[in-house]
Amino acid sequence: MKKYLLIAFMLVTTMSLAAQTFNNPRHRTNNKYVKASKVVRNKDHTVLYITVNYPDARNVWIDAYPTLTDEVNGKTYTAKRALNFKFGTRYTCQPNKSYTYQIEFPPIPRSASLVTFREKGNGGWVLTNIAVPVKEKPKQQPKTQSTNQGKTIIINM
Repeated sequence: MKKYLLIAFMLVTTMSLAAQTFNNPRHRTNNKYVKASKVVRNKDHTVLYITVNYPDARNVWIDAYPTLTDEVNGKTYTAKRALNFKFGTRYTCQPNKSYTYQIEFPPIPRSASLVTFREKGNGGWVLTNIAVPVKEKPKQQPKTQSTNQGKTIIINM
């Protein structure tokens, strides 16, 4: 019985710590070949996935430490690290082949519903108004109790 309780506890804990993943969030971009393909946020970090698909071969790079701005409160977060590439390194993109860059940022607050990605310098990629839905905690319904006289009493907890 103790094993089942432990397993149940671990499942509940794991589900509550799970990351929020948003695939293909709505956004605007300054380059039609570059898009935000996913945003993953949890209590430790926020990861932005940027997918690039150019029709011709070209060199692509992301300058050192781009930023993510919370459009709700104006706070700017600098990237902590690149997860599957190196900042400033030039990569040759093949024609019509997709490449996805993963960039880790500090955690953005739960209240942030729109963020903007910016590269440093002129001509860098800018992805504005990336929609990151705010996941509200479910509201607790007040408990009700019926009396033997047919009346309902609401008990606020």
